[in-house]
Amino acid sequence: MPWDLRGHTEPRAVLRASSAHAILLAGPEGVGRRPLARWFCAWLNCEAPGEEPCGDCAACRAWSGGTHPDYVEVASAQVTAQGRVNRRPEIRIGQLVAREGESAEPLSTWLSRRPVTRRRVAVLDGADRLTLAAANSFLKMLEEPPGWARIVLIAPARHSLLPTIASRVTTLQLATVTGDPDGPSGHPALELGTPGPLLRAQADPAQWHGTTEAVDGYLAACGQGLGPALASVSAFEKAWLDPDMHDVPGLLVARLRERLDPPAFAAADDAVLRCEELLAAYVTGSVALTGLTLELTGLLSS
Repeated sequence: MPWDLRGHTEPRAVLRASSAHAILLAGPEGVGRRPLARWFCAWLNCEAPGEEPCGDCAACRAWSGGTHPDYVEVASAQVTAQGRVNRRPEIRIGQLVAREGESAEPLSTWLSRRPVTRRRVAVLDGADRLTLAAANSFLKMLEEPPGWARIVLIAPARHSLLPTIASRVTTLQLATVTGDPDGPSGHPALELGTPGPLLRAQADPAQWHGTTEAVDGYLAACGQGLGPALASVSAFEKAWLDPDMHDVPGLLVARLRERLDPPAFAAADDAVLRCEELLAAYVTGSVALTGLTLELTGLLSS
């Protein structure tokens, strides 16, 4: 089922007992926040609910490919209108309330319609990316949604939200998941306790293999000196910016941790973070990654 979960027994118990109309699921990417939101919708609407959705009733069978007539996820666009990777994703006002010129149904309109089953569950995926205007426009709905509605926010932490939003939600902090050894050897998520990337790698082993080849090839070039390292930047840029690739910077950091002593690794980790910040600011990929390459080549060859 689309709410396949690893761990989170206690958070599920909290959700079963909660009457809050707006809940923040806080935790790192890949820990299972979206599957938990889908589970919550399935449990709320199940016609024979126990501790888990039954999976057999009409409401449970209504799930198809991760969707349900009473479940919706609102997130920032991952690709710009020009087809480029969106490095500054935002949830905009038109996604939440009706605005002239917007063609898609806003979330407030969707929430106001009666559910097909029992409850409507709306998820703001990346609530830390709400623009100020979007957040302000949605406050009334967040405070007083229809009685059949539940609003679930997904963000790394409570403090990452705008204060006006954080003060109106009940926070459920998700811990990392332990005891889940399945996954490709060397995957950084094995140590981080975030099963989401592991499940993705299992479902798409070819892309995971492509990611490891790109990272390992780049690091091999950096270890051979400045010439080979700079020659590898173009290919590595394509892998880093490819939205279909797995977590290239995450795997890069994991590989650097294996190769460097603690002081050198700290410097390398900072270099990767600076590169990510430059890319988020729309600095040209070749420029940002050339700077990273110069720093890593020095650290790997010293």
